[in-house]
Order: sequence, then C-alpha cells, then structure tokens
Amino acid sequence: MKAILSVLLFLFMVTGAEPLPAQSTANRRTGAKTTASTVDIVRDPTDVPSPIANRVPTVVHVTLAAEEVVGQLDPSVGTAYPYWTFDGKVPGPMIRVREGDTIEVTLHNDAGSHMVHSVDFHAALGPGGGAAFSQAIPGQSKSFTFQATTPGLFVYHCGTPMIAEHIANGMYGLILVEPAGGLPHVDHEFYVVQGEIYTTAPKGKAGVQQFSDANLMQEHPEYFVFNGAVDALTKKHPMRANVGETVRVFFGDAGPNDTSSLHVVGEIFTRDFELGSLTSPALTGVQTASVPPGAAAILEFTTSTPGQFTMMDHAMARMAKGLMAVFDVSGPQNAALMHAGPAPSDSSVKESAAWVTGMTHANTAGGGGPGGIDAASAGDPSSGPTNEREEAIQNSMRGMAMDATNARTQRVHSSQPMPVVSNSKSSIPSSTQLNGCLTFLSDGRVMLKAVPSAKTYRVEGILFSENANHLVHVSGHFGSVVAAEDPRIPSFVVSTVDELAPNCSAKVTPALLRKALAKAAGAGSLPPLTVGMSDMAFMPAKIVIKVGQKVTWKDSSEVIHNVVDDAAKAINKADVQIPAGDKAFDSGLMQPGQTFARVFTAPGVYRYVCTLHEANGMKGVVVVK
Repeated sequence: MKAILSVLLFLFMVTGAEPLPAQSTANRRTGAKTTASTVDIVRDPTDVPSPIANRVPTVVHVTLAAEEVVGQLDPSVGTAYPYWTFDGKVPGPMIRVREGDTIEVTLHNDAGSHMVHSVDFHAALGPGGGAAFSQAIPGQSKSFTFQATTPGLFVYHCGTPMIAEHIANGMYGLILVEPAGGLPHVDHEFYVVQGEIYTTAPKGKAGVQQFSDANLMQEHPEYFVFNGAVDALTKKHPMRANVGETVRVFFGDAGPNDTSSLHVVGEIFTRDFELGSLTSPALTGVQTASVPPGAAAILEFTTSTPGQFTMMDHAMARMAKGLMAVFDVSGPQNAALMHAGPAPSDSSVKESAAWVTGMTHANTAGGGGPGGIDAASAGDPSSGPTNEREEAIQNSMRGMAMDATNARTQRVHSSQPMPVVSNSKSSIPSSTQLNGCLTFLSDGRVMLKAVPSAKTYRVEGILFSENANHLVHVSGHFGSVVAAEDPRIPSFVVSTVDELAPNCSAKVTPALLRKALAKAAGAGSLPPLTVGMSDMAFMPAKIVIKVGQKVTWKDSSEVIHNVVDDAAKAINKADVQIPAGDKAFDSGLMQPGQTFARVFTAPGVYRYVCTLHEANGMKGVVVVK
C-alpha cells in the first residue's frame, strides 16, 4: 500500500492536480444527499459478459464511470447509503477478456462527484495497477492501457486514498482473463461480490446512513452484503437454475478487511479455482471456499435436487448483517440423494450389514439394535435423540449470538480509554520519560498538567484556553523530540490519553503554565501556529490566535486533504463560517507533506472543513481575537 501511495504522490506532483471545482449541495458526498431519491445499486448476478470465442488477442476498450449515488442498502426497513460506484452499480461491471488482449481503460469521474477517483486492476502489471495513471477529479477522464498476461479472475477497485474507504463505499468489481481456448461450457454463470459497509448507526436504522471511519479502522462493519445491499440475491435477484444443470460462480471478496468462507448449504463445489487462478489445477469436492479480501475464486457445482439453497459466509453471524444469497433450483426430486425417514429396506443387503454404524460404540450405546439406534424411532423427527441434537445446535447458535452481542457491548461500553494513535513519523517518548500527564475533569473536559523539560519536546497541535480558571487541553497530537527551535514556542513533556495515571501529581499549577505561555507569546512578534492533519482530523481542531497571526496547515498524514472555508464548496453550509468583511479561502488539494498558510487580519470565528472528509468529522475552528 505504501508503494501505491508513493506512486500516487508522484503522480499528483507531476500532473499538478487542480482543486476540486465548486459543486452544489445536492452533489455532495453524504448528508446533503439525504433529500435525494434513492436508486437501485444492486448488480444483477446474471449480468455476466458472454464467454469469449476462440479468437486471437485483440484490443478491448473498457470505459468506467465513477458515480456517487444514494442507494437502497436495506429496502425492507428503508435504509439508504451514499455509495461510490463504478457505473452506478455495486459491484462495478464484470469485465471479460482473454489472455494476451490489450485493454484500454478510460475512467470518467462524473461531474457531480465530490471525490477524486481512480481504478486499480489486480490483473495489470504496472504502477498501482493503473491507479497512478487514472486519478481523476470530478468531471475529468483519464486513460491507460495494459496487457492481460495471466489467466484468472481478478479484483479491480478504486485506488485513491483512503483506498479502504473507497472500497467499503462500493468501488470494486471483477475482471476475468480467460485462457487461450476459453473456459469449459456451463449452463449458468453468476457474478457475486461480497462487501462490507461501515455506518455510524447499527444495522436496521431507517434513512440515509453515514460512513464511519472509526468502524472501518476497527474492522467492525455494520453490514455484510452480496452485490451491494441486504436481500440483493435473496428477494431481488435469486439465482435460478434447473436440476442437472452446471453452475459457475465468479466470486470476489472486495473486503476491505474480512476473509470470506463461502459455503452453499446442501451443495458441494465440484471445482474451486482457488484465489481465482486459472494456471493451477482446481480443487475438487470443496465444502467451503476461503477467499481473502482483495481476492477471488471461480466456483462450480452441478444442481442435483430442487429447492432453495442458501449461499452464505460460514462466519454465520454475518447472515444477521445481511450476507445471504439463494440458488432457486427447479426440477424433479432425487430421493436417492436425500429424503425424510429411514433408509429403505433392500433385500440384496444382509440384515447385519444394514446396521453398520459410522460412530464408536461409546457414541451409539443406549439405543436399540446392533448400532445402538432404535429402528422404530430412527426416522421419527419427534424422537428423543434427534430433538436433543437439534436443541444442542440451537443452543449453540444462541450462544454464538450472545457471545457476539456481549463482545460488542463490551467494546462499546468499556470504561478503558481508547489508545491515541499518532501520525508523527518520529518516535514518541515512553511514559517513563514523561514528567506530566492529562487528567479528566468532572465536567468531561481534559486538563493538561505538565512541567518544562530539560530536553526540547515540542507539543504539536495543543490548544490552551482559559475555562473556569483552568488551562484546558482541547484536542491535539503529541510531538516527539525535536531540535531546539524558536524559543518563543512553549515546550512541555506530556503523556497520551492511554497513559493516564489515576493519581497524577500536579507539579505545575495552571497559573504557572499560563505564565509560561504568556512569556513565550510576548517574546517578540506573534509566533506562527501550525495545524496538523491526521487521516481524518485537524490537529488541533480548534485554535485561538490574535489578529495578524499566521496559521500554517500541514498535511501530516498519508491522505490527500484540503482546507476550505467556503459555503459554496462544503457539504453542509453550517460547517463553515467567516466573519463579516473577510473572504472565503480554499487551499486546493494538498498532498501529504504539503502546507497551506494564511494570515488572519479580521477578528471573529472561522469554521472550516476538509471537503474530502467533512462527513467523517474533519472540521476545524480558528478564533481570532
């Protein structure tokens, strides 16, 4: 991933990506679309390109449109979600080529999009799988060409940071590279991709839901889905076949985080082209196919008896989160394969052989007959042993559900402080080197208690403000050892929240800290302030400065950001604010490591956002006195 990011950074530096254009509120990424009508984003699993005839390699033209839409996530309860898609569906279109073909890809990012988008083909050999050449801002088209060298089933997805967010929001699909001569004939081919959706609200809430960066980073999806939505392949598009027909499933696990254990209840995969490889022999007689995130598999079976056969991830709790599909098979029954009741009597089989047991005597003791089973009750569904076994299974399932619920409750209600993750490239001093700490006040605020250090530890992004005679730490990130810089910059050693001590000694009073800060601020001209950026936050989120003071924003993350105080460009106009008489500002796209500076000449409150991650809560405030 770091290699891809490096390539993307190089691309942006070379091409000089321009700022995002101003867009209407209706075209924004999440909340502002709540008034828009929802669309059907589910990809029909039968939407599979025709098999390739025995043709020579040629040039194949592929055009993909990056579209941001509000789609139906769970129609049964009225849940919608702001999807990012290829061609308005999840997954994106299945692409079918042959070994040796040259694929010319054009990605068009819809003018109504808010995000930069791209495409990375796992089947391509080259920078970022094409992502380095296809980064497109809204309204822009980018093209690249690659050669399909290796037969197999491969994933493609958006390759724009944060890549996991683009994948989780629906930007993925599969490309099949057939070997020369093609694949053997089957009666039905289906296209199914498993995905994860991370929302702030739990599953079952109606209305348009918002993406949760916190749940994504904790690998805790609220929804698992086939082809984009709950019930997509059960009520909406059950996969139909007839008894005796052959079925091929082109299956992908888009992730971005969880491995799939794909299983069809009541069927056995006759062939499993593991990890989508068509250059290795297929596994045969497979009950459950393991497919890691970012991988695929080609799975085949022959329908033998009619009925509805559930396809699911054998991590069964995911069924409750929406992950279930159905094969609806029609045709005559085959009693030889399965039927209710005992095995039929067969005069050609000796009586003693009819009671052969496949278990040990310890497991079969207690019943009638040589095998320990009472022949009178063997086929009776109300008999004791059968009910006990079913009850044990049901209790086990209930226990699994309770365990999952309790584990989740424990995570949500845990009283332990969450760790603070720093994006600083330098090492953070350990707690044994620290002379101060943070303490929680009774009203929920956090106060900094620290002492000056013999070494120069710079506290980056810390805001000090007077509140009820306390010096309050509002937000921020903690820096590491740096060389001696401007002596006007106050330097302290502080601990992170996860290193809180229950009986922290207040060696320095708020008055002493206030005095130290006042001395630093008065030593010459007003010092510039720096606001850092993590993947999803400004650090600190709020600063207080004086008229004439300069603020520099630095993208200290590995994600593209911007700094925007312009109501015409924000998702929600209420997120931005400018004092009367001053002008809006926009940094344009900032690559990691880049800075943007502004001198504030008018007093008042400035509320600004990163429009790329505004819906994730990336908002900031500058108070100018």
